[in-house]
Amino acid sequence: MTQHRYPIKSLILDYLRAGVGLSLTAGPLIITDIFTITAYILLFLALLFTVFAIRTVLRQITTVALTSSGVESTGLFRAELDWCRLERVRLRYYTTRRDRRNGWMQLSLMGPRTRQIKLDSSLEGFEDIALAAAREARNRGIVLDSTTTDNLYALDAPIGTLERR
Repeated sequence: MTQHRYPIKSLILDYLRAGVGLSLTAGPLIITDIFTITAYILLFLALLFTVFAIRTVLRQITTVALTSSGVESTGLFRAELDWCRLERVRLRYYTTRRDRRNGWMQLSLMGPRTRQIKLDSSLEGFEDIALAAAREARNRGIVLDSTTTDNLYALDAPIGTLERR
């Protein structure tokens, strides 16, 4: 069994983004008496930054365990998916630039009744979990879509023979 966490280095940047965003949106609402459409826009943006900050806290307290029998995510919310119940694996890449140089991957592991675990590539050991999920999918005869297969090949790690579809 291996345990994985989101590194504080990546979380600090998210905390800074949330703090700056909140100060630029909620700050003017607190120190002035504006009751125009601008106030509603700032309030909406402040709520978005608050949700982002809460999401960052949740990632900080989350631990993901990779075992021979499956994946377990613990923190405020707990999710567990045994390999024998795995029905679908998706690996997506999201870019922040047109040249596709900067971005992140998101791994979705789905079981019955839409039970799923979502992990992003800033998680320590993300590649190990993605490759273990791909191996289990292949062993169980689960067909991976072409985007997932291409993204697995982009990880540059041996995972056996994956069919490209």
